[in-house]
Amino acid sequence: MIWLRTALTVALVVTALLLELTAMPLLHLPGATPDVLTVTVVALGLVAGPVRGAATGLAAGVALDLVTPADGVIGLTAVVLVVVGYLAGLLGGDRDRSPFTTVALAGLLAGGATLSFALIGGLVADPRISWERVPGLVLTQTAYAVVLAAFVVPGVAWLWRRVDPPAPRYEVGR
Repeated sequence: MIWLRTALTVALVVTALLLELTAMPLLHLPGATPDVLTVTVVALGLVAGPVRGAATGLAAGVALDLVTPADGVIGLTAVVLVVVGYLAGLLGGDRDRSPFTTVALAGLLAGGATLSFALIGGLVADPRISWERVPGLVLTQTAYAVVLAAFVVPGVAWLWRRVDPPAPRYEVGR
């Protein structure tokens, strides 16, 4: 079944990457462009665990860093998305969390990814970083991620349950 989980992960990352690069810029929303890829990495981390979340973040970050409009430091997005995927996986273990809390968590992780990208980019002198725009970008990215997560997280969770059903729970000692 690992090939099925891998195929689903690749399909979700490629779809998110294509949406982020082709459809989202056409919306002309104020502030940041909605980051579908980060929300997808967060969703996969929440449902699949920290290791798979980090691996997905690495693959998604490298893919985003290597696509045609790449003009910054190669690997910067990959580093940020590895950490975001891992944190999402660590925080995703609580199955009793309400859907609203999960969506808010996804929004905070995406906003944190934008802030981390700016901080690390500032350290390595990335020419795309403009400190005057960072607070507005973090705020709008968080808001857009909350809206996206309301649709992406349940969809990814539903798909993941189809390819990786939970193990049956047996009660021992009764």
